[in-house]
Amino acid sequence: MTIKEATDYLYKIPRFARTGGLSMTARRLERLGNPQETFKYIHVAGTNGKGSVCAYLEQCLREAGFKTGLFTSPHLVRINERIQIDRKEVDDEAFVRAFQKVKRLVDDQAAEGIAHPTFFEFIYLMAMVLFAENHIEYGVIETGLGGRMDLTNVIRRPYLTVITSIGRDHTAILGDTLPLIAGEKAGIIKPQVPLVYLDGGAESADVIRERAASLNAPAFPVKKDQIGDIHFRGEKIRFVFRCPDEEKYDIILNTNGIYQTENAGIALSAMRVLKDRDPVLGRMSPDAFRRLVTGALGRAGWAGRMEKLADRIYVDGAHNDDGVRRLSETLETAFKGRPLILVFAVAEDKDYQQMAAHLSKLTGLRRIIVTELDNGRRRDYHEVMDDFSRKWHGKISGTYNVNEAIRTAMDLMGPEDVLICTGSLYLAGHVKEMLGGI
Repeated sequence: MTIKEATDYLYKIPRFARTGGLSMTARRLERLGNPQETFKYIHVAGTNGKGSVCAYLEQCLREAGFKTGLFTSPHLVRINERIQIDRKEVDDEAFVRAFQKVKRLVDDQAAEGIAHPTFFEFIYLMAMVLFAENHIEYGVIETGLGGRMDLTNVIRRPYLTVITSIGRDHTAILGDTLPLIAGEKAGIIKPQVPLVYLDGGAESADVIRERAASLNAPAFPVKKDQIGDIHFRGEKIRFVFRCPDEEKYDIILNTNGIYQTENAGIALSAMRVLKDRDPVLGRMSPDAFRRLVTGALGRAGWAGRMEKLADRIYVDGAHNDDGVRRLSETLETAFKGRPLILVFAVAEDKDYQQMAAHLSKLTGLRRIIVTELDNGRRRDYHEVMDDFSRKWHGKISGTYNVNEAIRTAMDLMGPEDVLICTGSLYLAGHVKEMLGGI
């Protein structure tokens, strides 16, 4: 079998198929030998920042000498991106081998009248198989949607749980209020398993804190006021993270996305909790541990989040109200006084009106080009253009062709212009592929 044959099969699986849920995933994993139980499972949920926190944590653990696995979604260019070992995408041969192993199980179950797994579950099962085969020590696992009923939540006793920022997204499934959404994310909390979470406000934090208390799970909040002294240094950000015990970490991140300071703070806090649990980390001196985490955070990166693809050309996968609000804060600070050209595309199930409202307020905005995603989730660009035109009275144009939108934007760039492509991770991936940024 070739990688194309495997991916063609996977892409034909319905995005939201009705299956047996967590209990069926548990049965499938059991028949695969419970690979998810063979390593220390770090489970990360949240609305925004999950992937970045996973990347920061994985970098710290790998530089500490552990063999790591990283499972995230979606991918930007290649499906292999979703499954990484020691921060390298699994190669096509390993991907196909894991696919065939899971496919044999799925075929056996089909003969028993058992429903086919979803696309996401199929890839998750493959990741667990590969992690076990490669004898990883830590697996950093990002939830797909929600937390409580997410198929990654099949793990009975993770080593650590992490919850990032909570915002409104997938409201038709998770609920239309922050407490309801927080309750779904808090479903990953397990009895007596430590939790690190972003305390982003009472509406969501109270739900998370109460859930942790009810399960006797030690909870470690990360508060926004722990982050201070933020300075931009070219394409980098320098800031100070103040821990509850008054210890301070001076951190330089390899990004100009100001929202990443929170995600790095969450990862740092998680590493401090792990130091109290893991004997290898526990034996490190305070100075050695400090050098480890600050160095690793400074070297870490995450594709599609204020990622610079070429001179003054960036992609950011912000795809909901909270994500775009945080992106707008970054643009106002990092590119203050610079003219901005915006290329925007959004999935059909997103609240693009609020996203457009944030972006329309950018002080440097001089041109908007609206396009469509090159997949089945596209939203008509005319509809989005009309909404932008009600909020912003500058020059707006549109095209259904993503490549044409990017070429037009690049042609319009003057010597000071900054081009920002946002609204969807799928758009970010398309632009990366178009510009050769694989």
